[in-house]
This record gives sequence, C-alpha cells and structure tokens, in this order.
Amino acid sequence: MYVPLFERIRVRPEIAARAAEWAAATLDPAVIGVQVRTWRDDPRRYRKYHVPARRRLLQMLDGVESGARFLVVSDSDEIVNELTQRYGGPRVLCFPRKTARHDSWRTAPGITEDLIDLLLLARTDRLYASYLSTFSEVAWWIGGAKARVTVF
Repeated sequence: MYVPLFERIRVRPEIAARAAEWAAATLDPAVIGVQVRTWRDDPRRYRKYHVPARRRLLQMLDGVESGARFLVVSDSDEIVNELTQRYGGPRVLCFPRKTARHDSWRTAPGITEDLIDLLLLARTDRLYASYLSTFSEVAWWIGGAKARVTVF
C-alpha cells in the first residue's frame, strides 16, 4: 500500500552515494538491523519504554547465532558504545558519524547522517525495532517492506 509512495522519495545523490558506498564496503545480507530509540528527550517515556526494552533487546541479541553482526542506529551514542563493549567492535557496525546522535536533529549535517542511518537500516533483511519508533518503520517501508521485523 505505502511502498509505491516511499519509492517516490528521492534522496540527494551525494547522500545516497555515501550510504551506498559504506553499505557496499560493510554490510552483507546476514547483518541484523538494530534501531534503538531511547526516548532520552522524554524522561517519562525513557523510564516506561526504553528501560524495559533495553533488557528485551539484550536478551534478543544474546540469543542470535554467535558471530552475527548488528547494524546499530540510535538516538544515543551511549547505546552504540554499550553494544560495542558487550558484543565487540567487529560485530557492532555503525556509520562513522561526525555528529552526536542525541542532538543530530539540530543541524543539517546531523540530519544528513540520520538519513544515512535510515537508508542503511532499510537495506537489512532482519530488523530489531524499538516499540513506538517510526524511524524503523520508515526504514522498513523504504526497504520495500520486506525485512523480518521484531519489535522490542
């Protein structure tokens, strides 16, 4: 239903090229997309949604085949660091951003890197997505609504 609408979206060629170049060098079909919305900007939602969801996510990631790699996108640099420490640098992939995730929406370079994260997430065939986050939903639609999605 929405796939034809999302197919009409055109990304600036230089942004699409940055995402495609990094994906070609880094991603493979087995990489699992992991999108973590911490709600760090809303203390009530952080406590209600992120704290229990973080535990579920770690259980899910602990349960996948050893050696599986994860493309992690988030609104928090701390989450990326935590997952890298827990699972190791070779297993945790993320686009090499120059902007901080927690306030990336404030600048054009930050928004550009958020869009690159979205385009990369859209390339994954398996997606672990934060409950109530539309970021992962948009990535799923942009990816043609084909990824197997697990919401945590």
